[in-house]
Amino acid sequence: MSVMVQDLHFSYGPRPLLAGVDLTIEPGEFVALVGVNGCGKSTLLRLIAGLLKPSSGRILLGGAELGTLSRRQVAQRLAVLHQSLPPVPALTVRQLVRQGRYPHRGPLGLLWESDTMEQALELTGVAHLADRVLDTLSGGERQRVRLALAVAQDTGILLLDEPTAHLDIRHQLEVLELVRTLRATRGLTVVTVLHDLDHAARFAERIVALHGRRVWADGKPKDVITPELLAEVFGVAGRVVTDELHGTPRCLLDTPL
Repeated sequence: MSVMVQDLHFSYGPRPLLAGVDLTIEPGEFVALVGVNGCGKSTLLRLIAGLLKPSSGRILLGGAELGTLSRRQVAQRLAVLHQSLPPVPALTVRQLVRQGRYPHRGPLGLLWESDTMEQALELTGVAHLADRVLDTLSGGERQRVRLALAVAQDTGILLLDEPTAHLDIRHQLEVLELVRTLRATRGLTVVTVLHDLDHAARFAERIVALHGRRVWADGKPKDVITPELLAEVFGVAGRVVTDELHGTPRCLLDTPL
């Protein structure tokens, strides 16, 4: 499912954060949003999800204008993986993942167990944790469970806000590998906020850099991740080399500018 952002403006009070953002994401693309803290990456993700209302501009999901859709219709089109879950005392993994089926509940609001939910547990490798209480899980396990919740929602678009935050290196790689696998096997359109440029270059096929309230650069990792990007967007001097194993750009950071 496609995502289209047209001349999008958004302000927090008197402070403009995004101004004239244009972005088209085709069905099945894996796009990483990058930029410094406060540049509007997470805000743009929340606007696409309909969690914030733009000052002006349009957002279309699969050709349908976001503002004309109900919350349930939006939830049938996209799933959001936030940076953290709200406190859910004594909730088990299965009980949480079941919530992903609510946008598809039947007549009279009835909700049944479904193959989709079981597949979500299996695909994300947490079926063996189904009866565990969330509070007993590790950070990496929790992130997989959150992905299972999003997969159970069975949408065409997956939005992820810093999915590797607070994870150690091993679990960062596990989560990103899982996202890439889910995208390939389920034909998902994936838009994710990432801070690590090396991860963005390795796992996403397209990078959108935000700077100065607009899209500063948009394209393949090898075209976007350059010494100029490091200097002008991130304020550091650095070099960009090619990873011999993966053939993707890697950043060697030298000094702040």
